[in-house]
Parts: sequence; structure tokens; C-alpha cells
Amino acid sequence: MNSLPAPLRAALESQIDGEVRFDAVSRALYSTDASVYELHPLGVVVPRTRDALVQVVRLCAEHRCSLTMRGGGTSQAGQAIGNGLIVDTSKYLNQVLELDVAARRARVEPGIVLDELNRHLAPHRLRFAPDVSTASRATVGGMMANNSSGARSVVYGKTIDHVIEQDVVLSDGSVTQFRALTQPELDRACEGTGLEAQCYRTIRRIAVEQRDEVGRRFPKVLRRVGGYNLDEFVQPDAPFNLAKLMVGSEGTLGVVLSATLNLVPLPNAKAVLVIQFGDLLESLAAAPLILKHSPSAVEVMDRFILNHTRQNAALHAMRESFIEGDPGALLCVEFYADSAGDLPPRLAALEADLRANDFGYRYHHAADAAGQAKVWSLREAALGLSMAMKDDAKSLSFVEDTAVAPERLRDYIERLLALVRRHDAPAGVYAHASVGCLHVRPVINMKTASGVKTFEAIATEVADLVLEFGGALSGEHGDGLVRSPFMERMFGPALYESFREIKRTFDPNGIFNPGKIVDAPPLTSNLRYGPTYQTAPLTTHFDFDGYGSMAGAVEMCSGLGVCRKTHDGTMCPSFMATKEETHSTRGRANVLRLAMAGRMSKADLDDHGVYKALDLCLECRACKSECPVGVDVGRFKSEFLAGYWQRHGTSLQARALGNVRSAAVWGSRLAPIANWALRSSPGRAASRALLGIDARRHLPTFASQTLEQSVHKAGPQDPPRQPPDVILFADTFTNHYDPAIGLAALEVMRAAGMNAGLVSHGCCARPQISKGLLGEATATVSRNTARLYPHAKAGRPIVFCEPSCLSAVREDAPALLRGEDRKRAETVAAASMLFEQCMLASIERLPLTNGPRRILLHGHCHQKSMGLVTPAVDLLARVPGATVVNLDAGCCGMAGSFGYTEDHYDVSRAIGERRLFPAVRAASDDDVIVAGGTSCRHQLHDFTGARAVHPAVLLASLLNRAHT
Repeated sequence: MNSLPAPLRAALESQIDGEVRFDAVSRALYSTDASVYELHPLGVVVPRTRDALVQVVRLCAEHRCSLTMRGGGTSQAGQAIGNGLIVDTSKYLNQVLELDVAARRARVEPGIVLDELNRHLAPHRLRFAPDVSTASRATVGGMMANNSSGARSVVYGKTIDHVIEQDVVLSDGSVTQFRALTQPELDRACEGTGLEAQCYRTIRRIAVEQRDEVGRRFPKVLRRVGGYNLDEFVQPDAPFNLAKLMVGSEGTLGVVLSATLNLVPLPNAKAVLVIQFGDLLESLAAAPLILKHSPSAVEVMDRFILNHTRQNAALHAMRESFIEGDPGALLCVEFYADSAGDLPPRLAALEADLRANDFGYRYHHAADAAGQAKVWSLREAALGLSMAMKDDAKSLSFVEDTAVAPERLRDYIERLLALVRRHDAPAGVYAHASVGCLHVRPVINMKTASGVKTFEAIATEVADLVLEFGGALSGEHGDGLVRSPFMERMFGPALYESFREIKRTFDPNGIFNPGKIVDAPPLTSNLRYGPTYQTAPLTTHFDFDGYGSMAGAVEMCSGLGVCRKTHDGTMCPSFMATKEETHSTRGRANVLRLAMAGRMSKADLDDHGVYKALDLCLECRACKSECPVGVDVGRFKSEFLAGYWQRHGTSLQARALGNVRSAAVWGSRLAPIANWALRSSPGRAASRALLGIDARRHLPTFASQTLEQSVHKAGPQDPPRQPPDVILFADTFTNHYDPAIGLAALEVMRAAGMNAGLVSHGCCARPQISKGLLGEATATVSRNTARLYPHAKAGRPIVFCEPSCLSAVREDAPALLRGEDRKRAETVAAASMLFEQCMLASIERLPLTNGPRRILLHGHCHQKSMGLVTPAVDLLARVPGATVVNLDAGCCGMAGSFGYTEDHYDVSRAIGERRLFPAVRAASDDDVIVAGGTSCRHQLHDFTGARAVHPAVLLASLLNRAHT
């Protein structure tokens, strides 16, 4: 990577209100998007203000340095990467500046995420119409750059149809407003002497000169977003608005500072008909008939995509709720209506029409919001699902953006699939049957010369096929690096030269996102992977054989950016708090990938820059379950730390916190003295100096009598003399800090008729795993497996109070072991369950008194990642008189020992303050807060003063002991 010219770097650092970064990690993070390409920038700028963004453009113009604007970085064609400066608007320039509800207009900054905007608008029953599947992280600036649309474009059109005005910085640093001009206003605009006037004159002239050519060469389809939008200027009576040219220009003509958008009302009622077909072509043949019924959306998924839903537990559950058997394709047809009562007849009419024409074989009506949410969640996951391949051959985004007229869609897709089959490249198909824009993603190994050759051949042949069918090569995701090489072929030499003239007029020095739309580099330049790509061999503790290697597991991340969502789910807690790409799942995987491939300047796998990039990973494991392809950065971090310690020596902090069980054993033996010492001023000072424990934290107190001691000292009938048929796992936290939880769990299980007892075992190894002490962790889980295996083999359930311990035994232990040890660990894992799971089937046997009016449940991150919050909700819902509220508030921010250290304290607090702490503070005095995780309970107490209880403690407190 080249360094930024010193004068420009100095000017940026001294004049920009924002973050200016030139370190290797930041430059690496912004070198990729969701495309097949990789371009390393000179530096990264994150402006805080509108004026700062204007000044960035002026400095780049002065120093002749190119810049590429970036929002969520989800571009699939390579628009969001470049060799100059990357300018990220998503962290700060993300506000709604004005809202006029009556006029249905909003003025916004370019970095605002679509879902954030729509949340702001929802109380007014309004929304921004384009509904891309990446709405949780796609910015409006990026949507304007790409002219995005989404599933409901058959009703709402594209982004261009909803942009009214834009404030724009031109390449000379001047700021202007592009809006619809009357003819006299246009005449005056053309009379000036500056760059803006020249832009107006050029577009007006080209529109007149090329009117006929535009009519001949622009595809007659709704979903055409390629090239520059000259078709908006060829109608003599149409308003002249250069904002319409900026939309879809991919940041090549100017920088948008703000935009005024048209808003649409939310529909009053919606319903979905899911139609199963024997094969894909039959479903596409049905599309024209369906369109006669005026749907708001018609989305397709083929068997290739649907089969991948089985690899993700949450998606598989969604699938099973509305799909029967193994269909060749699915059409999801949505209808809008003024009232819910209008919808059933419309669904019934469509079903009758389909049956009469012998289309489909099963018809699922989803009239309720929950049912529809499952359908659309599965559909929105299609992009990620299509990429969930563990081999080097991946499903690639490069010909997936074509669009043809819906009535020609079936024949076009038949030809396209035959084309990719000739190249021995299987492909998945999904997306927008309503407008003839289907995403077809061939599977190709780009690490081989033959794969790159196939990539190029398919792209070229598809371009010819699209032209034959009168379609558009760019139907949604834009031109970027992957389709710009075909612009002259698509639009012809005359229009292409006009596009080049437009670019030269707006940007004479070529500073705005060069190489996109016109004058593109060759198709196979700047590939992320290629025949020369390789990673250094690495011996790992965890088994990554299913991916070929750890590098293969890391390379599962394709850059889709689902981890950049900030409201739903848990992934990624530190990104939600910091809004930093470095702290997203994608960012961390990207840094690791580049380091392992030797593509980071002065960095390799044990470089401190990589350590810092991984440092704020809480190992919550949310990425394992919420990332569409299951990228598990928590495991990557553990493996990286193991190598890092081997090369640099293990830190005292990691060794002490990773072996917390040893400390707990001694702490319990010396409990009164140990507790006093830890809480004293000298003790706090020592903890801070030696282990980095923040002095504001309250360390948990040791129990002078452990759970094991309490049970062993019990009377002859408690525990029962006969061997137990259920084993309670005495984890370190329950045994040495909170034995009351273990005693409550035993009491509740026995009250339900179970013969529950303890068995001697070691630590689950979670602390060692989290700190990268994987050699020690492997020895620990091996010993633990040997002790628990006889019980698991005998069919005895092994019950856990602590979700993180269950995760270690169920998920990590088998992956750390090999051979027969692994098989035994898998048997133990299969027998292991959470306390809530165990009790769910037996709660009806418990003699419970009335519980609290409301139970507020906070699920532990590992509990969520294993899909075990639902059993907890269902269990607590059986408490007499109680209503359960699943807070679903993401991560608490503690994550074992993560939040205790000084360097993590602030981000730990910020994570909890996002959703969880406010929800807990809003609880009434009568509410009971339940949290199964030790770290969660301590985090809540530290920052809210609330005392959450374990589910076992709550149930034990409600036992009618006269009947037990």
C-alpha cells in the first residue's frame, strides 16, 4: 500500500473535524466491501460534520487525490472501495435533519441507515419506500449512489423516484443544491461561468443530442440502474433535476451532503401467499399471472437457496413453520390493502387462479404479522444463505443483477442457467420475480486460474444474453468494478462516450471514485482472491477441518455486513456501542484474513494491530448464530490469542482470569479474609496494578461454603442415597460464588420428582478458552469429559445453571478434542442441557404459589446463540399469575471477565446502556428481573443497582413446601 502524500495527510490531520486514519489495520478494513474485489486505500477519513466533509473534498481536489464515499460498505459490485481516500459517513453523518409529516418529506444526512430512518418515521405512519434486504445497515447515501430498490419496487419504483433534492459538493469544492428547475430557472443556471453551470449545459445538450439513442439503447425495464440516468432528461416537458443524475452515479460525479426524500404511508394491512412449486421455471412462468392480481411483492427462492436454510438452526425453524417438504422453488407474494378484511379474498382469488392454470402445489396463507415476519426473514437471509459454502468455491455476486421484462423472465433464466451449467458452475436463484430481476450466483473457485477464467467467461456471455433479451445488466446493485467494463457493450459507443463526457464535465481531474461506470479497469483486476492468493499454514487447537483450515473459516465472511445492524439481536455488541468497522464481525474477520494472507503492511497473524482489532470482541458468540454464514469470531479470537501468547508470552491478566477456578478454590477456603482483601483499598489497587481490574467494579464475593460442600454436608435424605438420574454441573461460579443457585436448582428438580445430584468434575474451561489458553483448555475438557462421559452414556441428563458453561461443554469441548475423546465429548454434549430446558417438561409437577405480576427476562448471550431463550420464556410463562417479558436487549456488556478490566470498562457500560439498562431502570418495584448468566446479574447490579435472580432461585422461592 502506498502512503498518503505528506502535504495532504498533514492538511487532513490539521483541518478536518473527524477521524483521520493511516494505520495498516484501518486501511485494510476498508479495502473490501461485499464484492469479489479488494483495493487498498491510502487512508480513511470519518468526518464528524457537514463542513468537514466539504473540506475533505476541497483538500482532495487541491492535492489531486481520489476519494470514495462509503456508508455500510455492502456494495456487491465494488463501488465502496478505491485506491485513494475512503470517506465513511456512517458513524457521524447519520441524522434526520428535518421532517415535514404533512408534506411527507424528510431531509437526511447520507450516513443514516435505512432501518434507523424508518424507525424515526414509524410513529408518523411513514417510511422511505425502497426496502432493500440490507436495510439494517445500508445507508441512504449508498442507496442513492446505487439507485437501490428492493422487494416492493413493483409498487414503489427505485430510489430515484423518491429523491427530491440534494445538497452536493462538486469536484471544485463548491456546494450547490440540485432540485427540479423550471425552464426559466434552467436557462439562468446554464448562463453561469462556474462548474455548476457547465454541468447544466452539458447535460441539457447531451440529452437533446442523444434523445433517440437513449430511446434505442436504454432497456425498457423498471429495474435499470446502470450507466448515468440520461433517460430522466430526454422528455422535453420533464422537470430538469440534476439530483436525478446524481442518483445511481455511484459517487463518481459529486458528494451528497444531505438529501430531501419523498415518504410514503405505511400500509394498513398486509398478507402473504407462499406458493410451493416443483421447479424454478414453473414458478417464473407463473409470475405474469400473479402480477395481474396487483401484488406489492413477488419474491422467489429456489431449492439451492432453500437447502442452505437447513444449516442455520434459527432459519431452519422458520422454514419448517411455513414450508412443507422439499420444493423446487418458492414464490412469496405479498398484498397491501386498506383493511385486513380486504386481503383474504385477494389471496383466495390468486390461489384459485393459480390452481386453474396448474401453477404450484401448496399454498400457505400468512395473514398475521408473526407469520409474515418469518417469511420475510427467510427471504432476507437468502443472500447470506447463497454464500454459505465451506469450500474454496463460493457463490459469487457478479452476474446476479440482471433484469428482463417479467414476461420473458422464465425463458431468460432457463438460458442463463444452461449457460452457467456449461461452465460447470452451479447457481442459486432468488429475488424479485415481480420486476424480472433475479439474483443468480454461480459457484466458482476464484483461487484458481481456471476459476478466474470461468468468472470472466460467464460475465461476458451473460452480458450478451441480457442484450439479446432486451434487459439491463445492472438491475439493482449497480455497475461498480464488476459491470462497468461492459458499459459500452450495454449502451453502445455513442452513449458510452456521452457518459465519459458527463464524468469529465463533473469531475475533470477524476477525484470521485475513479474506475466506476466509465473507464473501468479490466474485469479480473483487483480480485480479493486469485491464483496467487494463499495463506500461511497454521496449526490450530480447534478443529477447522470442516472449512479446510482456519483460513477457510475466516474466509466465510464475504462482507455482507449483517454484523453492522444496531437494533435487533446481539451481534455485534461492541460495534453497536462504537459504530467502528474495526469492531464489527466483518471487520475482525477481514483483518484476520488479510493478516493470514500476508496482505497487511508490517502485519502477520501475531501482530499487535490484529490483537487490537480483536480486543473488543466479547466472545458473545452472537455471530455464530446471527451471521448468515455463521462466522464465529469468538473462536477465531481464542485461536489467535493462543498463537499470540506463544509468540509473545502469556500476560499475567490472561493467566489469572483464565484460571479463575483455581483462584475461586483458594478464595472459598479463605473466604472472609479473601473477600475483605479484595474489597479493601490495597486490594483494589493490587487488582488494578496486576490484573487491570477497574477500581469502579465490585468483584463477586467468595462463598465460605461451596455448593459441593453444602450438598455433601446435607442430611441422609438429601441428596438421596440411590445414584442420581440427573446430574447438576457444579460450575465454578455456582460452586464458589453463588451456591444458593445450585441448591435452588437441586431443590426445584427434586420437587419435580427428579433424583438430582452432583458429580465430581473440573471446570468447563470457558475462562481458559476466552483468554486463549487453549492448551490448558484442551487438557481441562479432556479430564472433564472423562468424568462426565459415564453419566452421559448411561442416559443421565447433565444440567447447567450457567449458559456459558453449557456452551463450552456442548460446542467447544468436541472441537478441541480429537479421535475417541471427541466422540465421548460429543456424547457428553448431547446429554447436556440448560436448567430451563430440563425443567420445562416437568414444571407442571411443581407446587408453585403465585409469582410476580411481571417477570423481565434477560437472556445470556451464549443462551441466545444456542437458541435457548425460548425454553426459558416458556418455562417462566408457566409461573402462576405472571407475565413474561423477554427484554431481548442484546448483550449486557460484561461477558465473563471482559467488562471488569479498565480498558474495557467504558465500552462495557456503553453496550449495556444501549437497551438493557434503560429497560431495567424502567421496571416497576413489583417486577422481578431474571437472568441466567452470572456476568449479566453482576453487570446489572453494578450499573442499575437491580438485583436479578437466576430462574432456579425464582422457582425455588415460589415452591409451596407444604406439598413438596
